[in-house]
Amino acid sequence: MVKHLLLDIFFPRFCLVCGSRILNKTPMYLCENCFQKIVFNHGHCCYHCGRAMGTERESICMNCIELKPYFKEGISLFAFNLIERSFIHALKYKHGSYLKKDLHLLLQHEADRLKSLKNVSFVPVPLHFWRQWKRGYNQSEWIAKALQRCCGGEILPLLKRKVNTPSQTSLTRSERKKNVENAFTLTQKTIDPQKTYVLVDDVFTTGATLNACAKVLHEKGAQCIRVFTLAHG
Repeated sequence: MVKHLLLDIFFPRFCLVCGSRILNKTPMYLCENCFQKIVFNHGHCCYHCGRAMGTERESICMNCIELKPYFKEGISLFAFNLIERSFIHALKYKHGSYLKKDLHLLLQHEADRLKSLKNVSFVPVPLHFWRQWKRGYNQSEWIAKALQRCCGGEILPLLKRKVNTPSQTSLTRSERKKNVENAFTLTQKTIDPQKTYVLVDDVFTTGATLNACAKVLHEKGAQCIRVFTLAHG
C-alpha cells in the first residue's frame, strides 16, 4: 500500500484511454470509469469464435460459416470499441508490459467464462523472428501467460511463423486468407492428440491467422483445438 502511494506521488499514472489521473491502490492504467465501460462478450456468442450475437438463434456466426474453421470452441473476451482498442493498441505497439496487471484483472473479471480453459495447453500465435526482434516481445505470449496464471495449464510454443507476412490490418478478407496460407509450421515433429490446444491471439477479425495456425495443428493430429482472443473486431 505504502509502495503504491509513493509510486503514485513520484510517478503518477494516467488512464491510457481518457487521460484522467489514477489514484486507486491497484496498479492499473485503466481508470475505474473506463474499465466499467468495457463491453464484455456476454450472452449468446458464436460457438467457434466467441463473437457476441445478440438475440440471434444461430449458434455460428456468418463469418465462421464462411471460414470453415479447423478449431472448435472459441472465447473472445470483449468487443473492439474505443476503450478496448486503445488497451490492445498500447499492449501491442507501445511496449505494454506495464499493462500486465490490467490484463490479469480483465481475465479475473471473466473468471467464470474461463473455467473451461482449466489445465489446457495454450499456444501463442507467433510473430516472425524479425518482427519480434524489432518489437522486443510477442503480445500473444503475454496473454497466454496471463491465462496460465488464471487457469493453470501449460504454455507450448508449438508454432513458428516461417514467412514474414505483411500486416493483416489493411487487407481484405480474401487477401488475409491468402497472406497467411502456409505461413506457419510446427516447432516439433509430433504433438499429443489427447491434449486440448488453445490458440491465443489479441484480436479475432476474420480468423484467417488463427485458422492457418489451427490447420497446422490439425494436420499433425490435434483432435481438440480451441481459440482465445481478447477482442473480436
